[in-house]
Amino acid sequence: MNRPSRLASAVVLALLALAPPAAFAQPLERTSAPAHTQAQAPKLASTEAPRASFDLNAPSTVLRAEARAAAERRDWAEALARFEWLVRRHGDDVELLIESARVHGYADRNAEAAALYRRALALSPERRADLAPSLAWQSLWGGAPAQAEVLFAELADARTGRARVEALDGLAQALQAQGRQALALQVFREAHALAPGDLRLHRRYAMSLLWNGDEAGAIGELEALVARVPGDRDLAWALANARNFNGQHRAALRGFLAQAAPTHPGERADLARAWRWAGYEDRAWPLLADPTDVESAWLRDYRVRRELRPFGYATAEHAEDRDELVTDALVVGAGWHPDAGSTVELQARRLRMDDPHGRPRSTQFQAAYGWRLGEPGGRHGSWWPTVAVRAAHFPGWNPVAASARLRWLPDDGWRVDAEAGREFVEVPRAVAHRVHVDVLSAGIERRPDPQWVLAGSLATLRFDDGSTRVRAGGRVERRIWARPHVAVGAEFNAFERSDGGGPVDRGYWNPQRYREGRIYAVMIHEIRPLDFRLRVGAGSARETDAWGQRSHGRPHLWELGVGLDLAPDVRLELSAGGSGQGMGLASGSSSGAGYWRRYASLTARVWF
Repeated sequence: MNRPSRLASAVVLALLALAPPAAFAQPLERTSAPAHTQAQAPKLASTEAPRASFDLNAPSTVLRAEARAAAERRDWAEALARFEWLVRRHGDDVELLIESARVHGYADRNAEAAALYRRALALSPERRADLAPSLAWQSLWGGAPAQAEVLFAELADARTGRARVEALDGLAQALQAQGRQALALQVFREAHALAPGDLRLHRRYAMSLLWNGDEAGAIGELEALVARVPGDRDLAWALANARNFNGQHRAALRGFLAQAAPTHPGERADLARAWRWAGYEDRAWPLLADPTDVESAWLRDYRVRRELRPFGYATAEHAEDRDELVTDALVVGAGWHPDAGSTVELQARRLRMDDPHGRPRSTQFQAAYGWRLGEPGGRHGSWWPTVAVRAAHFPGWNPVAASARLRWLPDDGWRVDAEAGREFVEVPRAVAHRVHVDVLSAGIERRPDPQWVLAGSLATLRFDDGSTRVRAGGRVERRIWARPHVAVGAEFNAFERSDGGGPVDRGYWNPQRYREGRIYAVMIHEIRPLDFRLRVGAGSARETDAWGQRSHGRPHLWELGVGLDLAPDVRLELSAGGSGQGMGLASGSSSGAGYWRRYASLTARVWF
C-alpha cells in the first residue's frame, strides 16, 4: 500500500493531537457473542504486540512525534511502545494519557485504553463530560460491560439528541454482552425510535429482536433494511441468518449461497448452522474448521462431528404398569456412515418380561440402513428413507420382521413421515400366542412459524388374528417463550377396531374403540453441558371394550429427559416418565382404579 500524502498525514496527526475525546465516542461496527450472532472478525492488531526498540533517553518531544508518526502509518507496535514509555515518564500529563488511550483504542487494545481514560479522569474529574463517552466504549470493547453499562446509563440520562441515541446504543450493547437480552431490546427499541434512519442501529435492533425469539419481527426489520440498501452484503447475510433461526432453512441457504463466499469464521459458522439444520452435516463440517467463538466450537465438536463419526451406545430400560408387568431390556448398538448422508446401524437387544402370566425372555438383532436423497433447494426437497430387518428369539418362536420408514422435508415448515412394518407385541401372554401386528402409518407436521406446530397422523394396525384398528391423532402447540423454550399444546389420539378379533383375549389390549385428549406444557432448555426436556399433561380418555362395556380414565403424564455431554465423544442420557392414574407415581400393584405405567432408561453414547 502507498504511503499517505503529506496532507493526509497532517490531518491524522492533528486529529490524534487535538480532537476531543467525544469525537471517538461514535461506536465502531462491532459484533457480540450470543448464539444468533456472527463471530467477531479478527482484531486489527495483536493485543500482545512486540515491544519495539528505541532510544529510551530521547527527549519526550521527539518520542511523542515518533509515536504520532507511527500511529499515522498504523504501526501500532512502534507507536504503543513509545506512548507507554512516555506515560511512565509523565504519568500525570492528562493530555498524554488521553492521546495514548486513543491510540490504544485504534490498535484494538481496548482494556488498556479504558485504564488510561480512567487515569485521566481521576486526574481531571472536571472533564468527565468529555471523557466518559470514550471510557464507556473502550470499557465495553475491553470486556467490562458492567462498567460500561453504568457509564452509558449516566450518559443517556444526561444527554439529548444524537448524543443520547449513541449512549442508548452503547447501553443496549453492554446489556447484550451481559446476557440481558430482553432489557437490551427495550433500549434498542427506544434508540431506534429516536434515530430510525441510522442503519447500523437499525440492524442491531433487528438482531436484538432475533436474539429475543422474535424471528418474524427481525425478518421484517431486516427486509426493510435490505430494501433501503439493496446492495449491502452484510444486511443480506443477516437476513438469511434470521430466516435460518425462523425455521426457513431452505430460504436461508438460498440467501447465503446467493452471496459471495463467507469472509470470516463467523459467517462460515452461520452457513454451517444452516446446512446442519437442513440435515446436511457433511457440508457443515468443512465450514467449522477454525471456529473463533465458543458457540461455533460447540456446534462443531458436540453436534456436527457426532453425525459424521462411527458411534456406539448402550441402553438400560425398565418399565412397570398396573397389570404387574415388569419389563427390563438391555440394548447395545453401533453404526457408521459409509457415505455422506447414509448410516448403517447394528443393534442387539436382550428383553426380560415378568408378570403373573409368565416370564419370557427374548434376544433380538436388528440391522438398519438409512440414506439421504435430494437437495434442500431442489424442487422436491430432501428425503431420508430407512429400511431395517429384525430377528427375534422367544421361547419356541423365532420371528423375522422388516420395516421401512421415510422422512420427507418438501419445503420450509413442512415435514412428512411414513412407516410400514411388522411389530411383535411384547406382553407375556401375547408372546405365548405369537401375536404380531402389521403397521402402516403416515403423519404430517406444519410449522407456519416458530410459534406454532400443527400435526396430524393416520395409521392402520392389522393383527395376525385379523383384528384391525384405524388410528388417528393430532396435535396443536404454541410456543410462549423462546429461551428457555416453553410451549403449551393440546393433543388427541383415537382408534376404532374396524374388523375381526371379536372378544377373544389373546393377551394384548384390544378394545372396540378408544378416545383420548390431553392438554400439556413442555419446557426445553440447555445449560451446557446439560440439556433437559420436561413435559407434563392432564388428560381424559373413554374406552369401549370388546364386550361393549364403557369406562373412563385419566391419562395424565409426565416425561423428563436429561442429557449430559461429558466430552465431545461421550454423552449420557436419562429419561423417565409416568402416565395414567396418579401420573404413574402410584404405589402398589393392582389396587385402586385406573391404569398406570412408569418407565426409566439410561443411555451412554460414544463416538470414535
